[in-house]
Amino acid sequence: MTKKEIDQYEIKRKEAILETLPERYYSADEVDGPKINAYALQFNAPTDCYRELLVSYMPIIPLLKKQVKLEEADYILYAHGYARCDDLSDLVCDNLRQLASLRKKGAEIIVLGKSANAKNILNGEISNITFVGDHYAEYLGKRFGFPEMKEQYVVYDDYLRQLNVWPVDGCNNRCGFCRRSYMYIRYESQKYTFIKNQLDWYQEHEPEKMKHISLRAENLTEYGIDLYGKPMLHRIITLIDSYEAVENITLDIGMCIGEITSEILDALCKSKKITEIGLNLETASNRLLKLIGKKHTCQHAIEIFSKLREANPKIAIESTVMIGLPTETISDMYRLVNLIHTVWPDYLHINYYIHSPRAALNKYPQLTESQKEYHLKIFLNLLTSKKPRHEYKFIELHPCIYLHHHFIWGKKRKSRKFIKMKMKLDELSKLNNDFPYLMPSRTVRIMFHKNATDKKYLVRWWRTI
Repeated sequence: MTKKEIDQYEIKRKEAILETLPERYYSADEVDGPKINAYALQFNAPTDCYRELLVSYMPIIPLLKKQVKLEEADYILYAHGYARCDDLSDLVCDNLRQLASLRKKGAEIIVLGKSANAKNILNGEISNITFVGDHYAEYLGKRFGFPEMKEQYVVYDDYLRQLNVWPVDGCNNRCGFCRRSYMYIRYESQKYTFIKNQLDWYQEHEPEKMKHISLRAENLTEYGIDLYGKPMLHRIITLIDSYEAVENITLDIGMCIGEITSEILDALCKSKKITEIGLNLETASNRLLKLIGKKHTCQHAIEIFSKLREANPKIAIESTVMIGLPTETISDMYRLVNLIHTVWPDYLHINYYIHSPRAALNKYPQLTESQKEYHLKIFLNLLTSKKPRHEYKFIELHPCIYLHHHFIWGKKRKSRKFIKMKMKLDELSKLNNDFPYLMPSRTVRIMFHKNATDKKYLVRWWRTI
């Protein structure tokens, strides 16, 4: 799919979630079953990750069709993305305090998914509240009389026209920049036989939906450690590759370079159906890699990229790098550009390191915003000075690179359009600061494609959620 189609999908996904809001709220007398209000869950659903939405949220929609008003509810469901990029734990705690003040006496608040991490912060501040961090579809199904309602780990996406397979959830690593360093997400692999049975069903009943399989997880390379005592992702890759109906396989997220075993690498190289894979370089300094907790070295990354390219020249490799890590130097920017030109990813994400007071990297000296911007400017200038812009396939600055990058590509001052948009975003932030509305996510994406040899091809998107 093109980037435009992906963006359209993101919009449709949010619209589809909002469309599941009830057309009307019933009075308590009209509801025979549990009197539930899930407005806070459904309104915040777009903030959650793709996995949470398809695996846990979609299965519980039947439970949400007949709701009562908040002040009449015996059960109030709440969820929030919590910390996809920024640490929003304070916002979540404030939301829960406000819900507690609005509910009727005796009503229970049920906090679902990653927002259940607020339990340790609230520390008993709110009474009659239940936190369910994982398997919440199954929990709600058992509690409210929907025994068939449970998590779905093999899910077809009608918008992207792909069959998603989540063989494992969670991650045992605690990378210093990651939200996992200050929040808990249960690590759990699905049995090989379970995944095979699911795929066999599609093969027999809906083989047309198996043309594109997206293998996904926060850390795919750790699949099977809890079940079999060692990584077994290669078995899943070989299994998927064996189905005749499968035409292409993508592994967009979850491949940790430092945890790719020889068996996993062999399976990746042997499969000719893998068309895309995500391998995050993060940085080009072995010192910084060790600092942030990554298990690979730069030389190891070069070897993995090289072997995949040699085995499958048509494979598209995505990668992410971070700018602004603690103790980062200008020399590191030179090393990063050299590494990128050595491995030459087809699609490059450029992220600012987002500092959180609760993250493990907080103990190290942090770069100022002006230092981050200066490093970014040097990096981008070096990136395009070594090779002309039209040779780059796709580069994306994402997310949270906003407001102060106006000097990139020689633009030295803010345009009127830029200033107006910033004012609009600031105004929205003030207006939407109260629950249940979300503070807008400020994102500028700067992209250039193979034909982007002129500034007129530079595309900017401002998106508020």
